[in-house]
Amino acid sequence: MLDEFKDLIDPKMLPRRRKYLHYYIVGLVDGEGCFSISIKKQDDTKFGWVIDPVFHVTQSKDHAVVLEILKRVFNCGRIIPKPGQEESTLQYVVDARRNLAEKIIPFFKKHRPIIKWREFQYFTEIVEGLEKGEHRSLEGFKKLLEKAYEASSDRKYKLSDILSELERRADASETIRRAP
Repeated sequence: MLDEFKDLIDPKMLPRRRKYLHYYIVGLVDGEGCFSISIKKQDDTKFGWVIDPVFHVTQSKDHAVVLEILKRVFNCGRIIPKPGQEESTLQYVVDARRNLAEKIIPFFKKHRPIIKWREFQYFTEIVEGLEKGEHRSLEGFKKLLEKAYEASSDRKYKLSDILSELERRADASETIRRAP
């Protein structure tokens, strides 16, 4: 039995073995989870944009115990009210890149989601690229940005507009460096 959760829930309510709990988590994430990659405008950064990976799972406040179990299983993240639905809904959120790379991604590589597999693959490639520092060069940043748009093109900003802005910023930086 999974007695380490007895302060949260009657262990009899949980699967008898940890591997079955892991299967439950995969199913929960397939239905209520998200491997998201946000693209945010942030002028004080090198390229004026940030690629921000976040893993989250949503549940009604009535089922907060499920999110507490996730937090314990992954040993990272936080539970917050869901923006725009603060009265009724909570989210388990992991946005620290190291936790994504060391805890979330290895778990889902071992216990593969079905519905969210494609989303997870893009998420993994982007997090791993960020971990390798690919975003530090303009070409690497563009590559990761394009991958984020392959994963989901339904975004606030058009990719072509961001790429144009990146080129303008790069040209302006080059002009400043060449000035006497």
